[in-house]
Amino acid sequence: MRDINKLIVHCSDSTFGNANRIRGWHINERGWSDIGYHYVIANGKIYKDDEVGKLIQDGLVEVGRPLYKAGAHCKGHNSNSIGICMIGVDKFSEKQYTALIHLVKGLMIQYDLTLEDVYGHYELDTNGKTCPNFNPRELIVKSK
Repeated sequence: MRDINKLIVHCSDSTFGNANRIRGWHINERGWSDIGYHYVIANGKIYKDDEVGKLIQDGLVEVGRPLYKAGAHCKGHNSNSIGICMIGVDKFSEKQYTALIHLVKGLMIQYDLTLEDVYGHYELDTNGKTCPNFNPRELIVKSK
């Protein structure tokens, strides 16, 4: 098992999508072997070409890359982190926030992490990103 010491929260920078769509983007457009994130939190919106008739529930936590594999979501931090992607740009639903809080708290317990081990992508990226466009630690603190 990998030594996990960071949880890194991202946004998809798209208003729609799910784990399968992101997997397609990462494999077909970036040439990666799989989706870069370990978890994706859906917003209930799908694109017309996405699995027609399949309801993507708002706040649904989808599994992406297996946890035993290093992610491809934050350069220099993939080997020791778990990547979580919120579908959206800068507006997220209450169901998404609730799902994120539960997921992060569970992973913190599982991997013996503290709030200081939770990051927004913008805190670790050197290219000036603002993703996920909110402070995940602040969200978790407010949820107590």
